[in-house]
Amino acid sequence: MEECKALIERLFCSENAQFEGYTLEREPEVVVPERLVRATLNRRTDADDRHDTYELTVFRHITGLAGELWEHTARNLLRVGALNHPALPQIAMGKFVPSEDIAFTLTRERGRPIDIDRTVAWAKRNPVRAFEHFSILLDALKELHAAGIIHRNLTAGSLTTHVIDMAKDPDEVAIILSRFEMSTLIGNVIRTVGAGSGPDNADEVRQFYTAPVGIEPERHLAFLAPELHSYLFDEHTSVRRDWVSTDIFGLAATVWEWFCGPVPDVLPEQYAQVKQALPTDRKAALGRLQRAMVSHLPSADLPAELTQALRRMLETHPKSRWNAYEAAKHLETHWQGIRGHWAAPDQKTPRLVAFLPDWSVQMLHEDRKWIQHSPATQAGQEELRFFLEHELAEAELVHSPRGALGYATGPDDTLKEAEWVLIGQRAVWFCAVLFDPVPMSTERKHFEEVLLIKYLRDKDITLELVTNQRRRKIEGGLKVIPFRPGQDLSGAVRGHRPWTDLQEAVRAGAKIDTLNEMYLRSLQFLLGYQHVVLKSRSYPFRTVGQRQGTVTIEFDETADAERRHASPMLSAYALDERRRPRFGDFFTSLHSERDGKATVLNVVRRGSSREPYFGGTGVTAVFREQVDADTIRVTVQGGGSIPQTGWIRHTDDAGTGPQLDRQERALKQLRVHPLLIESLRAPFSFDLGRGRWIDSRPFPGEVEFDGASRKLIERLLGTHPFFALQGPPGSGKSTLTAAAVRRNLAVEQGARILVTSQSNHTLDGLARKLIQQQGPRTLILRETAAGKEDEVRDPLVRAHTLTHLTRTVRDASTRLLQARLDRKEYEQPPYADRPYTEDLLKLAEEWGIDLERLVPLKEDDPRRELAKQWLEHITSDQIELGDRIRSGASVILATCSIAAIVNDGRWDPKDLFDWVIVEEAAKAWSTEIIVPLVLGVRWTLIGDHFQLGPHREEELEAFLTSLRNHPDPLVAMEYEQKDGHLGALRLFKQVFVGKTAKDYQQADSAVGRIENQFRMDKTIAEPVSRAFYPKVPAVEEIGMPVSFLNTEKHKPHGLTAPGFLRGRPLVWVDTSGCEGFGDEPRWRNPGEVDLVDRLAQLLKPLSAPSDQLDADDSLAILTPYKAQLELLGGRDSLRGREYTVHAFQGREADRVIVSLVRSTAVPGASIERNMGHVGRRELINVMMSRAQRLLIVVGNLQHFTTYGGEHWATVAKVLRHYGTVISADEVGS
Repeated sequence: MEECKALIERLFCSENAQFEGYTLEREPEVVVPERLVRATLNRRTDADDRHDTYELTVFRHITGLAGELWEHTARNLLRVGALNHPALPQIAMGKFVPSEDIAFTLTRERGRPIDIDRTVAWAKRNPVRAFEHFSILLDALKELHAAGIIHRNLTAGSLTTHVIDMAKDPDEVAIILSRFEMSTLIGNVIRTVGAGSGPDNADEVRQFYTAPVGIEPERHLAFLAPELHSYLFDEHTSVRRDWVSTDIFGLAATVWEWFCGPVPDVLPEQYAQVKQALPTDRKAALGRLQRAMVSHLPSADLPAELTQALRRMLETHPKSRWNAYEAAKHLETHWQGIRGHWAAPDQKTPRLVAFLPDWSVQMLHEDRKWIQHSPATQAGQEELRFFLEHELAEAELVHSPRGALGYATGPDDTLKEAEWVLIGQRAVWFCAVLFDPVPMSTERKHFEEVLLIKYLRDKDITLELVTNQRRRKIEGGLKVIPFRPGQDLSGAVRGHRPWTDLQEAVRAGAKIDTLNEMYLRSLQFLLGYQHVVLKSRSYPFRTVGQRQGTVTIEFDETADAERRHASPMLSAYALDERRRPRFGDFFTSLHSERDGKATVLNVVRRGSSREPYFGGTGVTAVFREQVDADTIRVTVQGGGSIPQTGWIRHTDDAGTGPQLDRQERALKQLRVHPLLIESLRAPFSFDLGRGRWIDSRPFPGEVEFDGASRKLIERLLGTHPFFALQGPPGSGKSTLTAAAVRRNLAVEQGARILVTSQSNHTLDGLARKLIQQQGPRTLILRETAAGKEDEVRDPLVRAHTLTHLTRTVRDASTRLLQARLDRKEYEQPPYADRPYTEDLLKLAEEWGIDLERLVPLKEDDPRRELAKQWLEHITSDQIELGDRIRSGASVILATCSIAAIVNDGRWDPKDLFDWVIVEEAAKAWSTEIIVPLVLGVRWTLIGDHFQLGPHREEELEAFLTSLRNHPDPLVAMEYEQKDGHLGALRLFKQVFVGKTAKDYQQADSAVGRIENQFRMDKTIAEPVSRAFYPKVPAVEEIGMPVSFLNTEKHKPHGLTAPGFLRGRPLVWVDTSGCEGFGDEPRWRNPGEVDLVDRLAQLLKPLSAPSDQLDADDSLAILTPYKAQLELLGGRDSLRGREYTVHAFQGREADRVIVSLVRSTAVPGASIERNMGHVGRRELINVMMSRAQRLLIVVGNLQHFTTYGGEHWATVAKVLRHYGTVISADEVGS
């Protein structure tokens, strides 16, 4: 004991302790000698708060089994924390301390272990509260079991409690289930105790079940399920004792005392028998006591439905008991009836809701037009009262801890008071408890019987409240009354019940983090914004003249105005024609981008709804021409005719709706995943690696990793639950990721890993590396949309799509299994006749099977019959085989959007992936990223926030800025939350805000970065590394920033022509001062096209074919502008090599030529005016970092140096120093 105490003092309590800041509250408890110690700590800053404690569990001798137990325990605690349940604790820290040969978990526990007799007395005084806490604990157990965690020692001693507000009501408490982190250790140990186990092993198990301090041993035994009795009392046993329902019995036995009374007092005879029984008779006596507990229930004056629940949870055989889901569902279904058993007569009267007539005039009458008459009139008040009673007839009450803050506008204190939310049919109504100021004082007189409606919001933007798990239906009805400040309500409230009981019930719901809620609110806005953008791209029309052949259609402003006015956000978005062009201009612009291809449109008939429905029967049309700003001509493609009135949109928009629906589903799942929300908003992590991932030897077929790379692989594998890795251009992100996945599967062979990316190209590049390294025995599945498998370009990766992989598995299994079945049972390996062909032996080797050494399956061997059945099955049922491959794949690769269908739309904690990896995370919208993230319990994001970010993020920022001073206060509120919305959008970038070099090196930090790059020649890398990856704080040498990004190698390009490129990997061909290189509107530069064309043809040796980007001497032509791209694509020597910068992110080529286009200066104007998006740091970075051995930049150097801002100035300065600048006139004609 003294040794354990000294260890805890040394690590946590002494001055300058490694984890200082804690005090030891009481003597440590040695749970298992030499293995497990438990202690209670207080933080020094919490000394005045006697309810805030931390439970410390120390695992000693952490090597070997104990180390694995600690790691699994820490993972379980992280998963428990992810549940964010009010009856479960939160993990505060988990560490491995190699110098002490220990590891520990530290959980924050509010309160103290319950006093069992005081708790029974409290329950007798407060049966409704006791029932509420029973339902909450049962719900916590349901969540634990769904996450695959069994408590295994749930008794009264597993509960802690604290008073929520002593001054207000000492009986209002919180009860928390604790000490379930022992479940992994107990489970492992008790599984080793069975028939033949020695007495020492059995005694070790029994230590887990000794009575806690303050509870008689016999009383404690009453809480332990019958399946535990055998190895508690018998010397030898082989009875199974590892049942999920053991937890159910323990909880039911604990709350039995709450509703029936102390076991010793209620059943004194049976209790005395247990107490007096000899060791050999104790098991039988305990069985009689527990059966008596069940028999007593009908006489305990309990609600029938509660009696049924306790009886079914106390069944003797574990298989006969209700599971946690069944029991929780039963209580939820009969919740009101059970509570009503204890209700007083006055608790069955309607509850009161008040409204402010003056407030309702604008909100309900003028803005939404939900009522016809103004509430300022008597008729309007009656209409409003009737409307509200109908709207709230089936209302549910929810608690919003931050009130209406973030949902409405007004003073913060007023917004926070509106914390009680009524979920109506149309809207969400924020209410506050009604109060009247007491004259000549600062006091208030509260009317607990009345909720006053203060604010409302639409349901679609308050889904976190609408879907709140802890909500209660309002039984007994509502009575709606008008209220004006100063009005005396004393008479009106008389005889009506207060809201306090319902408020207490819903307040006991999931622990709410206000910052997390605001983050969810921003994500919901981002999703709503994308819906608005999609809506803005469909237009109502009416037909002018004939409806066959070439049809003239014109914009229907009346229908569009009706739709816009119903959505304040759509109305605000459509104000600017740059965001939503006029009807004719929009479709003409689409047509101009099609490069001569037909512009195909979806047309549907207009119904009675304001919104179009494109999912039904429609017509396909083709754009022909624009007549004017509001009129176009189209022709029908295929059958049908253009309707007289309808809606029209581009066919490309058809896929956007389903993608947004997937993001909407993911956001709903995220709302019940607070650990993931916290990880994205303010990441924290634990190093669970224990050093076991350190391996200096490369795996077969791998590159030789340096020390820094091996350390990053170790952190990728050991950091839980969240890790973000920044990988600058050419730093080998995918190589490190593939190596980490390979090592993870080698150690945890049953793990399931989901790898995703926004782009197919990046995903397939990583897939190729994984497939090449893993071999066919590791099932790797490349998921695609239905019917899209053959669009996977890489043949190696295509072979791992579901149809192809199913065929491969079927064929290999059939050939190998049939070959073994063909051997006669008298034959013995090695077979003299060498019966197997070389290609069959090679196939067997690929699958890790030594076919020549396998003995034949004899006729009486049951495996032979099983093999025959399996052979018949896999050749006849391809669908089931495909399902087995999908569920059994170790690695699934899918784009972020397609990841939503990986589990067929199901979300079950048991089906979650052990690890979700998102590549190119900085480039995706956060609402895209959460689609795969919600499918896992551990998350790694990989990307580079210094390269291109989320698509069209600048348009969102401009839109938010435009909402400043918007006349609708709810719309203007989005401007006030602009920083939060943009931070949520730039999810990956936000993770790295404020991080220092130290953060990137710490073992338990949530962030890391790669500091070596391998793609670019050292000279080409200089401008990129110095301009975009400088050290922080800044360090300079020779007047230029020093970078943290290292490049070791020069890569000579070997060009022999043109002469000015020999030995020069980095060249700027400067067009300033040269004739014929002016830019043109829509931003193209024909002079630069001629020059690029000439350069491409001069290169010797010749460049590789355009479809071979991976080959030596490959050539890519980049430009920031689509109009320039079209001109470049018109040249024979350039066709197929041209790309926009955005399209080429994530790719590379041996040789790269960049055409910058811009050259016209507007002195005194902004960078945006002079450069457009070419002045953005992220785009410059990508553009300058795609080349491996040769980078040629074609552009007006003076223009970019003078007007391009600090980033272009730095690039130009570094390039002049390390590279070469030549005049365009010097390039041979």
